[in-house]
Amino acid sequence: MTMALSKSKFLAGRQCPKLLWAHFNAKDRIPPPDPGRQFIFDMGHIVGGLAKRSYPGGIEIDCPGPGGRPDVPATVAETARLLPLRKPLFEASFLVDGRYVRADVLVPREGDRWDLVEVKSSTRVQDVNLWDVAYQFDCLTRAGLELDRLYLMHVDTTYVRRGAVDPRALFHQVDVTAEARALAPEVPRLVAEFAAVIGGDEPQTPIGSHCVSPFPCPLKSHCWAGLPEHHVTRLYYGGKKAFHWVASGWETIDQLPPDGLSAPQRIQQNTVSSGQPHFEAAPVRRWLDGLEYPIHHLDFETMAPAVPLCDGTRPYQQVPFQFSLHVQDRPGATPRHLEFLAEGPGDPRPGLLEGLRAIGPQGTVLAFNAGFERTVLGNLGTDFPDFGPLTADLIRRMDDLATPFKRFQAYHPSQQGKYSLKAVLPAWTGLSYEGLDIADGQAAASEFVRAMYGDEIGLPPLDGRDRARVLADLSAYCRLDTLAMVEVLEILMARV
Repeated sequence: MTMALSKSKFLAGRQCPKLLWAHFNAKDRIPPPDPGRQFIFDMGHIVGGLAKRSYPGGIEIDCPGPGGRPDVPATVAETARLLPLRKPLFEASFLVDGRYVRADVLVPREGDRWDLVEVKSSTRVQDVNLWDVAYQFDCLTRAGLELDRLYLMHVDTTYVRRGAVDPRALFHQVDVTAEARALAPEVPRLVAEFAAVIGGDEPQTPIGSHCVSPFPCPLKSHCWAGLPEHHVTRLYYGGKKAFHWVASGWETIDQLPPDGLSAPQRIQQNTVSSGQPHFEAAPVRRWLDGLEYPIHHLDFETMAPAVPLCDGTRPYQQVPFQFSLHVQDRPGATPRHLEFLAEGPGDPRPGLLEGLRAIGPQGTVLAFNAGFERTVLGNLGTDFPDFGPLTADLIRRMDDLATPFKRFQAYHPSQQGKYSLKAVLPAWTGLSYEGLDIADGQAAASEFVRAMYGDEIGLPPLDGRDRARVLADLSAYCRLDTLAMVEVLEILMARV
């Protein structure tokens, strides 16, 4: 092993040997994180910084090298210099037996002992976190550190922000000493196994559930690039069974024996075999007959950061900052468009609620996968009781444009087992989200937070021109969501 094995590379090895090998031998295959993924990483750093404020007097060990990455020998030397001071240490670094660890927090205890605190932006302790702590325990004890308790500090979703963020209340600390120590004896065996992987030929690891769990694998696009269009992994709710089919030699959906497939899966299989869409006119007509004009096509965009940005909100609470509304007064009518988009920091919800008053008192409120919009409206009504009658009325009048697609009364083989708007729109209309700079909800949320709250939470600030560009991109994206709903509804009506 020519490079030290960090804890992130150790976890990569547990997930997939090919991913570990690529980190050391084919870095060019690993793409940089997309903006949404990068935002998750950035929020993790912000969460880590807040956690450190729970330990007054702590010392940050920051020895940047070329490119801003840690200078490994310098961080290790600085850690050795600071340990005798017996103060909380942040990013204490240890290099021993080919293992390199930077510990989030080390807290001095009685005698020469220390507590180790690993900080996560997740909301609970996961198995992968225990392996993370176990690896650190193995490395630090090899380096001669005497560890007492091992903790996992994660975000507490019951915390409600009131004023400035309170770091002590934001986090929940769990003692994982017993669980991590129980795993630690396995670490040396795995390290030896991983050293052989890194020094050997590229592993021929088949695709499997490890491609998506416990983290989305950055090599997935590389490893899945050659799969046929209707591969068994694209079967509706195929789940882990799909990988058993792969191991058994099945490749495409039309090859699968229909026995044991659910009714929606058989519909998907039939469309793949015939190349023709499936459409049940009678039930779709009955659903359409239940709609009342004017139809209000509604879509929200929300942010759900780990650190709540508005008073009265919780970590990861869906906070709407934008809506798009296309209103059709009668069948076939050209829709009118209205929208709201918060254009500055602060709580966007009061302004958004005022904007929702533009929805008239009559007619169906239509959303795609409307459970999300119902939840957002319900939370708004709870948090702003004065608007409770408005949100309750909108929920009462709401219907779900996804209904015929969820029930597989309308299914096109190009949907690839999905019934999201982004799958339905191009399959049935030929339109798509291609060409938009913001083309999904995660990117919309991360770009909005960067533009409006970057200064507050420590992200690189945007200048006025970049902020205006983000707002324009957000408006275009959300507008297309509701225009897409108009197009899909027209397709359904034309087929009945």
